Amino acid sequence: MGIGVLASSSTTTATGASFGDGVNLQPAYYCSGEQDLGWDLMNEYPDIETVRIEIEPPTGGETSATLSDIRRWIDEANANGYQVIATYHHWPSNGSGDPQDLQDAANWWVENYDYLSQNSSFTINLHNEWGTHEVSVSEYGSAYDSALSKLRDSNYDGTVICDVPGYGQEPQIAADSVGYIGDDNIAFSVHVYAKAWNEYAGEPLKESHLDYLNSNQPYPCLVGEFGPLGPDDRTDWSAVVDHAKELGWPVLGWAWNGDGESDPMNMISPFWGDDCSATSYSKTSYFDTVYNKLSGGGSGDGGGETTTQYLNAEYYSLDGVSTATSRTDYWGDAYVTGFDSSGDSVTVNFDAVTSGERTVKIRYAAPYDDKECNLYINSQSVGQALLPYSTSFQQTDAGTYQFVEGYNEITIEKGWGYYDIDAIIVK
Repeated sequence: MGIGVLASSSTTTATGASFGDGVNLQPAYYCSGEQDLGWDLMNEYPDIETVRIEIEPPTGGETSATLSDIRRWIDEANANGYQVIATYHHWPSNGSGDPQDLQDAANWWVENYDYLSQNSSFTINLHNEWGTHEVSVSEYGSAYDSALSKLRDSNYDGTVICDVPGYGQEPQIAADSVGYIGDDNIAFSVHVYAKAWNEYAGEPLKESHLDYLNSNQPYPCLVGEFGPLGPDDRTDWSAVVDHAKELGWPVLGWAWNGDGESDPMNMISPFWGDDCSATSYSKTSYFDTVYNKLSGGGSGDGGGETTTQYLNAEYYSLDGVSTATSRTDYWGDAYVTGFDSSGDSVTVNFDAVTSGERTVKIRYAAPYDDKECNLYINSQSVGQALLPYSTSFQQTDAGTYQFVEGYNEITIEKGWGYYDIDAIIVK
């Protein structure tokens, strides 16, 4: 499912990747991977929508966690309603310029994707921070082209996140590399820390470097990691993260738990390196440094829901319809099609922190003509939603409606029919 087309000689503008803001978890190096991950506390903070889980491969000799542990982390994140980015993180290869390390990551995904995805869906981040600061455009692009080609030998056909080189700090190299990369379903991830250095420009990482990546290649972008790791006199990490959000990029803070630095950046306590038996957690003084950068930020303590719900239709209740993958640019694993008989419908659901009005948007394709669908909120008809003619997936505003605190349902029913539904967005 392609998100864009290969860059040509003309300037192309990227968009933000289709994730909500969120946090990183690094459980692989502690407690043999068996610790409680702190979902009860995380669920109190609605601006955390995505979790990026760093996975040390058990075959690499650097972790006692097993594939079963890794699958549990992913399954629990899915069960708690989070979008999941699963990242191959063999730490001795971080910052490596050896293409074989990237190929090893691709091979690992080919061998293990089916097992890890048996119960849950996730997005693959091929390798954490592959590529030196000095890697050339052709070296980076060619290495990723080969590794991506290998990865597609697996059953995974979703977006692959590619960290930009130089420990995630060389976005210009990634932007210029797309002519060497044949896979058209990728996203680029930048890592933003106070210590970040951009060798391409010979200066600390700056907002303009993100602009270059955003404007000179067609693929989605995100900040896969951010935090105040020093020295503080280099990159203004906070300003760069704010600019990424202005560009519409999702941002993922470092780290929920699992950071082992001497001055650890962990949002919750106790640290897994100190206590493997904890079943309840509390916020650290560092928590708000990350959380205030996510979506609307705020305390999470009764402050109301500010998160946007991205409800991929294929994961919910289907009546008379089916999933398909032939149309490009869908989110998640598929889209829903076959609205051709009376009563055909898809029903999605979400939990609202408080009652109140929310805007509903529908991501759809209507390749034959303008269409209308019947719309129901909590089983009550609210009329029809217009789906203007479009041969590709687009969003349309379906109106603003009252929702109750707790469980809510939204149903799209055939109406005129002969359209496809990719997702419902509630904000």
